[in-house]
Amino acid sequence: MNLTPQQRAAGKANFSAEVSRRGFLKTGLAAGVVAGGGLGAFYFGYTKAHGDPIRVGVIGTGDEGCVLIGAINPDYLQVTSIADIRPYSIHRAFHGDHYSDAALAARCGLMTKYGWKTEDEARRHVKVYGDYRELIDAEKGNLDGVIIALPLHLHAAAAVAAMKAGLHVLTEKLMGHSVHECKEMA
Repeated sequence: MNLTPQQRAAGKANFSAEVSRRGFLKTGLAAGVVAGGGLGAFYFGYTKAHGDPIRVGVIGTGDEGCVLIGAINPDYLQVTSIADIRPYSIHRAFHGDHYSDAALAARCGLMTKYGWKTEDEARRHVKVYGDYRELIDAEKGNLDGVIIALPLHLHAAAAVAAMKAGLHVLTEKLMGHSVHECKEMA
């Protein structure tokens, strides 16, 4: 960039301010790494949760469900149950997606996320259901909420069933398939 002598002089005067910003960023990055999470928690001033993490069930452990599992911070959320009709999706929920390094980075699996060494150990902490209705019925007293990552046409039915059971609900992607479903959920 071509600067005039006046601009260069002004830039030298602002150099110390830039160094302090750089120092702040380095300190912030180091604090985020030391905290074991992303910079979001550092930026907003979050600390570890007081008491136990929120207990959630993940309904739908396909691609998006496993991405959401990979995004969980164990300091805040404890996955205690999962539901999926596909055995391979359940396997990936525990072991991660080893298709590629990028897939594994996005979908690391519950065993990596929580530091469990074997699937047997993980299954002692996480109950597995083949149908989301079974999960809701069996776990409603043990869960604080559910994460729904089912195909869109199933969001409303699963969300309404979970809310009727007194659970908090987070739906992946759109809330419902139609305005009617969204109103029913509301």
